[in-house]
Amino acid sequence: MPDTEKTVLITGAGRGLGKALTLTFLLKGWKVIATDIKEPVFDNPGIPGLLKDQLFLNSHVRLMKMDVTSDESVAEAFNLLKAENINLSLIINNAGIDNYFLLSEAPVSEFRYIFEVNVFGGYRVNQVFLPLLLKPGGRIIHIGSESLNLTMPFMAYPLSKRLVEGYAKALRQELRFYGVDVVVIRPGAINTELLKTVSGLAAKPGAEAETDPVKAAFQSFAIQASKEIGKVISPEKAAEFIFRISCISRPKAVYLINNMLRLRIAALLPFSLLEGIVHKRLRKAKL
Repeated sequence: MPDTEKTVLITGAGRGLGKALTLTFLLKGWKVIATDIKEPVFDNPGIPGLLKDQLFLNSHVRLMKMDVTSDESVAEAFNLLKAENINLSLIINNAGIDNYFLLSEAPVSEFRYIFEVNVFGGYRVNQVFLPLLLKPGGRIIHIGSESLNLTMPFMAYPLSKRLVEGYAKALRQELRFYGVDVVVIRPGAINTELLKTVSGLAAKPGAEAETDPVKAAFQSFAIQASKEIGKVISPEKAAEFIFRISCISRPKAVYLINNMLRLRIAALLPFSLLEGIVHKRLRKAKL
């Protein structure tokens, strides 16, 4: 099948990695259905004039509003594409959010929303759009995280990404009977809004840290987190890697990109040892 006949649906396409994926696949000759909770807008100085013309005048791109946490929104997008007899070669579940908070105090709604976007969003999209995915020959890619094996305080994101990967591996075994591949991309730090969430932690107010040991530990965590990011790659570089994976005839279940050796080692440590290291660092760090 020539590239010009391939169509990819991308969630979270309005910025960061999703935006880079949209531009990469478009330039490679694919048809792109770019979706986001707000209709993606690509009119900014970072896009060359010719490419900007392609985005708004070329029939190879479709910009759609779709909220992956809403059954109604996902169904509406599906019905629009179905009515146009669109078949999908690839679904990229890229939509994701991150936040840091005290797991002992945050309301259930805040914890749930992390999973609603990162886990159930992909589940919902896969299930609804599966009838449009080519069988055999279709493919689903989930954007995971190198942090999935870390069990750390104040971090719901790795918990959600661990579930994403487990779900993707189970789904891969199911859809193999259809001739559909399911792949997880496990990236390290990418220069996107998610990374700014980490970088901005230290700016959070911490007045209560004077009297509350857990809040003091969170403040210490906030100060240190931005210093532990490691090597950062551009969304464009990550998108090129993901595009190459999308073209491999027999892909593996998981691919790593820009992963930190320290995190991979930390994930192998006995929990008792990791727990002691974390407690010591957060307790002794100077505010």
